[in-house]
Amino acid sequence: MLALFRDSAFEQHFRPDSTMMLHGDPADNLYLLVSGTVRCCTIDSTGNRQIFAFPTKGHLIGISDMDHWHFTAEAVDHVIVKSLPRLTLEQHLAVNAALRLEIGAYMRGLLAQRERQLLTMSSIKGPERLFRFLEDYAESRSNTEHVVLPMCRRDIGDHIGLSMESVSRAFSELKRTGRIHLKSHEKYKIVYKAEEPMGSAPRPFDV
Repeated sequence: MLALFRDSAFEQHFRPDSTMMLHGDPADNLYLLVSGTVRCCTIDSTGNRQIFAFPTKGHLIGISDMDHWHFTAEAVDHVIVKSLPRLTLEQHLAVNAALRLEIGAYMRGLLAQRERQLLTMSSIKGPERLFRFLEDYAESRSNTEHVVLPMCRRDIGDHIGLSMESVSRAFSELKRTGRIHLKSHEKYKIVYKAEEPMGSAPRPFDV
């Protein structure tokens, strides 16, 4: 996969809060995230938003067999991606068994991540939902000290199924109980790990 992006992709930059792909537009590219954070979301007819993922460095965006995007992807901060034409990917998949296995393994990881998110939202209370999100996001960062959250409280709430006020209360509860160290509004450090493992998320590519 990395060799394919190296040989056939081109680089694109997106400013914070700009739209990378829009629901309903033709799905003609696959993206490899080089830096930054992206929010992938769907919005229903009443305007309710559900953010189902925050891809970071090394993750693929838009891996699907659909002809049109079924979600919207927006840059949270300054985002750099490598863009690969879908036609190029399909041509290589037709003749490269190793690439098919690599894509299959990545998609299984995505499905497992979605299942964990649904379970968390349906059966776990607010502070624990937030803690699991913070722990998962911290694992995607190379910095072992305080992690900087590029997304706002509303974004986090739309991801874990809480109101912005409930997210703020959950932060306060996690800080009070000593599970996180909150250096500032957007900087935190995990102090205690969750009792139950999150499971295997899609392994990012080493870009």
